[in-house]
Amino acid sequence: MNKNTSAVPAPVLAAVLATGLLSFAGVIVETAMNITFPTLMREFDVSTSTVQWMTSIYLLVVAIIVPLSAIFKRSYPLKHLFLTANLAFILGIVIDALAPNFWFLLVGRAIQGLGTGIALPLMFNIILEQVPKERVGVMMGLANMITGIAPAVGQPLAGSWLILWADASSFTS
Repeated sequence: MNKNTSAVPAPVLAAVLATGLLSFAGVIVETAMNITFPTLMREFDVSTSTVQWMTSIYLLVVAIIVPLSAIFKRSYPLKHLFLTANLAFILGIVIDALAPNFWFLLVGRAIQGLGTGIALPLMFNIILEQVPKERVGVMMGLANMITGIAPAVGQPLAGSWLILWADASSFTS
């Protein structure tokens, strides 16, 4: 029996986990936002069809960026793509947190979509290019598990956060 000892190098595993974490966060904010629609409609005094753009703009940007990943990968080093994805996602969060109106919130979501759109294919590119061939299947499974769990976690987390936020705000009024 031939036992394979080719292990995934630690820096590659760290890169996969880091891009996986960003992808996980991106999918969580995608699914968690839906449960916040009634609160956003109240806070920003917008209609249902307007607040739906929170999901639509995010998914639209992700859908545009993911196919462009092959061009980005040929044009820029992985490290720059990773940093750009993280910075875009964090910038989107900051814009959303400080948004004085719905339209700024929408811009923040679009910027978050940019970061997620870069991170998702980047994780799989790292696996396919840098993981030993004997371990690609396991790492692809891990990557899919990371992003696959996020939709199941996003809405319960958002609902819990809204309940806690509503309870906390009732103490201040």
